Amino acid sequence: MNARSWLIRLYPRAWRQRYGEEFEALLEECLCSPLDILDILLGALDAHLELAHETNWRMMNVVNKLRTTIWMVFAGYIGFVIGGLSLYGLVDDSPAAPLMKTDPSLFAAWRAVQIGSAISLLAVVAGGLPLAYTVTRRALTSSRRDLRLLLVPVAAFLAFMLYGVLLASIANGWLQIPGVAQRVSPDNFPTGNRLLLGGLMLVFVLGAIASTAAVWKILSNTEEEESTLAFLGYKASVKLYEFAYPPAVIAALGMLLMLVATLTFGWLAYSALPGWFAGNYGLLLTNTTVSFGITLTIMILSTALAFFGVRRGYPAWKSPIRL
Repeated sequence: MNARSWLIRLYPRAWRQRYGEEFEALLEECLCSPLDILDILLGALDAHLELAHETNWRMMNVVNKLRTTIWMVFAGYIGFVIGGLSLYGLVDDSPAAPLMKTDPSLFAAWRAVQIGSAISLLAVVAGGLPLAYTVTRRALTSSRRDLRLLLVPVAAFLAFMLYGVLLASIANGWLQIPGVAQRVSPDNFPTGNRLLLGGLMLVFVLGAIASTAAVWKILSNTEEEESTLAFLGYKASVKLYEFAYPPAVIAALGMLLMLVATLTFGWLAYSALPGWFAGNYGLLLTNTTVSFGITLTIMILSTALAFFGVRRGYPAWKSPIRL
């Protein structure tokens, strides 16, 4: 079995019966690089998620790529949020926090992180509003499956908030648990506290993964349609995925800004506070350098995922086959 036949067999049987011949001809033209193979693997995942509603392969390919782009940028953004929270946890109550008040360069780098965060958040909200409106409307009127999927991010957020309330109750002395200290320090960090804080991280990460999976499934159920939105008194007819692509690009650029600013912040902080990086002031009081390195790795992978999604969706967004 050659590579093209193997790649075709990754797609559902009904899909192969409908598009197999045209898709095989397309593979002969465009199967030139590892990125093409990755693109085809993502297309197979799209097909298994029942995205193949269109009657024309090329039209379906455009829609699938735009849908997957939106998901990849969203997934990258969620990953970056995890990395960003890790960074804030690392810097909060650290020697770098008071130093930012007197060091203009360090302050500027940190402010750039905040600006990038705001840009990405606003872009994700702006691009997601039409999709959220359409999905919510359909969930409330006809699709109970989508309504259940919409509850996944809500449940994840509530679980995280309840866990936070538990930790706040312990920190304020309202709740006492054997083996858990009300206050911790590098010299007094009981195993119970480590487990509780680790549990908080686990709840957030699992909630983020579940929410991202739910969003992907919701997108797979969302047929391309024109949706009339009433927002601030204006009505706009938008094509959902075409509309969401430019904000996705802006969100990815915001992540890149945060990544560069974080690298700059780390370099400046290391130059000014080498002892902080050599100590155990990271998450769960692990080594600061290791903790910062893990944070950077998460940010780099998340940014790469978002930009790969943007690159993958650009030809579809510019395609002469209009949605």
